[in-house]
Amino acid sequence: MINIYIYIKLRVAIVTQKKYQIFISSTFRDLLEERQDALKSILDLKHIPAGMELFPAADVNQLEYIKKIIDECDYYLLIIGGRYGSVDSERISYTEREYDYAVEQKKFVLAFVHDSPDVIPTSKSDIEPELIIALNKFREKVKSGRLVRGWKTRQELEPLVVKALVHATMDHPQVGWIRGNAAASDELLQQSNNLLQENAELKSEISKLSSQKPPEMTDIAQLDDIFEIRCYRRDNYRGLVVPFIPKIQWRDIFLAVAATLAKPSAILQLDRILKEKIEDLGISKSVQDINETDKARIKVQLIALGLIREDYQKTTTGSMSLFYSLTSLGKKKYIEEMVVRKPS
Repeated sequence: MINIYIYIKLRVAIVTQKKYQIFISSTFRDLLEERQDALKSILDLKHIPAGMELFPAADVNQLEYIKKIIDECDYYLLIIGGRYGSVDSERISYTEREYDYAVEQKKFVLAFVHDSPDVIPTSKSDIEPELIIALNKFREKVKSGRLVRGWKTRQELEPLVVKALVHATMDHPQVGWIRGNAAASDELLQQSNNLLQENAELKSEISKLSSQKPPEMTDIAQLDDIFEIRCYRRDNYRGLVVPFIPKIQWRDIFLAVAATLAKPSAILQLDRILKEKIEDLGISKSVQDINETDKARIKVQLIALGLIREDYQKTTTGSMSLFYSLTSLGKKKYIEEMVVRKPS
């Protein structure tokens, strides 16, 4: 039984004394004022801001240095406006590289994505089609699988950042820093850590139990049914990217997804999974893009069938993050479909 009085007392004492290091990530010149507001908000909350305020990321060596800074941070704060940013030799922006690394390191991400990039002034937006496409894909990646806050103006963004930071530090505390002369005794810290861990495990268990019960629907498509996926492929003869709609059985889609979920994953890479499946089935070898709504529908369908689930789990750093995994039913169905049987 948790001693609620001790838990609350220790929680308040430690949270109020602990300082967190927060990395600010964004494109640079177009969001200079927004970055300064975020920096000021972090300082006002008595935490420690981190980021490349003197110069933006512009080369590989500097990116490696930034990774070391991200390693030392407790939270990763991302602001996306109307620009994709400077790109490397693989045409990936350094901002996206920072984000991918933070996700890979299981950092707690606070993302703020502009709601209406079309209304952003041209001086603060990309005009090259390639960069616009890359920015849109980056926006969708960030919005997938996590809570993202939208913003339209600098004045609207600032209070959103403050509110998100307060909730994150209270509800999802990280390692942080405590002054040596303010640290609690080893016994109190151990007791607090045990209580926080138990609380996180209970939240995770509740989330799992809630997500395992599929919605009650009688007319939902089953694994033997066909799904038409809206895609785009390159027509080499005409040199164009044209739409096409392959028809794939839900069973094939599920088996392709299940093969990537041998262990819980923070990212469900439906683009890669579906492109490979379409190629394996001999439908097309030149898939360029897949409709975002259809990808979302596939995820919802597999959840509704009770085959996969998405829930918050504790990461290796002790924080909570959204993960995808097979349900008990999904594992059973995957084994049944994949096992090699004796010839009849």
